[in-house]
Amino acid sequence: MILLTNDNELEDLVANALSGIGAVSHLTRDAGDALEIICGGDDLDIAIIDFEHGPHGMTLLRAISALRENMPVIVITRDDKEHVEALAYANGATACCSKQAVATQLKRLILQLCNWTQKPVLA
Repeated sequence: MILLTNDNELEDLVANALSGIGAVSHLTRDAGDALEIICGGDDLDIAIIDFEHGPHGMTLLRAISALRENMPVIVITRDDKEHVEALAYANGATACCSKQAVATQLKRLILQLCNWTQKPVLA
């Protein structure tokens, strides 16, 4: 999994969503670094892009769609503005959700898109 964001709260939200799944993740705050990871051949299951990166997030979305057409991409938006979601879907997003989404909703979406099963958390 790769996450592109500059938002610490979103980073925490994704970390909470991934807890118990056992997923390996790459965090990047730069679209260029994210593209390097995408092109690097790592075994990535899903990408999550924070659209606060504006045109850089959109460019990364298009690159992922071109390079890894079967990899699901979740786009996170600040609000539920329909035009932003429409633009994301038109450029290859698999799903969109707002930053107000709670960790359990995001976790469910990640599990569904990756066909993962939740691994038990060992105490």
